[in-house]
Amino acid sequence: MIASGSAVFTYPFHGYWIDVGTIESYWQAHMDLLPPKPSFDLYDRSWVIHTKTEERPPASIHRDATVVDSLICDGCQIESGAVVTRSVLSPGVIVKSGAMVRNSILLTDAVAGEGSVICNAVLDKRAVIGRGCQIGNGYPDLISIAMIGREAVIPDGMVIEGGGRIGTDVIPSDFPAQTVKAGEYIQTRRLPYEI
Repeated sequence: MIASGSAVFTYPFHGYWIDVGTIESYWQAHMDLLPPKPSFDLYDRSWVIHTKTEERPPASIHRDATVVDSLICDGCQIESGAVVTRSVLSPGVIVKSGAMVRNSILLTDAVAGEGSVICNAVLDKRAVIGRGCQIGNGYPDLISIAMIGREAVIPDGMVIEGGGRIGTDVIPSDFPAQTVKAGEYIQTRRLPYEI
């Protein structure tokens, strides 16, 4: 543009901006929304964010459930004894009884199974975590994001370490072992016409 003689202008921007080109920066952008005074205020009525939404019933937080420093969207169900801390739950997420979700992002209609622990993770849409699973790591000084792909089904008792990656449409028979190590990637073994 400059070489062709076109006018080029700059604009001093003083607001919040982050490049979400990596999983870690995507995760961090969500975590930035959670402090009492976030970097980016979703509730600022002078700068309303317009987004596509769908009609869902109100969020339901059952007796003895705990929710701390989190964003909970419409249609979420947090069952008795579940704990959600510093997390973002998209519409329709279900956190089953006794499950713990910490420092994580659960996208639309994801399910955290009964008694499972999900920490430092991103679950894509309609991912289902079985009972008693351990997803991600719990070390605050060593954040390596575990990723669960869209419509993946994680069998009961699985351990997916921080940095483990599960592809889309993965089913229990796709797992060669009970633990997915950091840096390991599991994808479905089914052919496209079988999904």
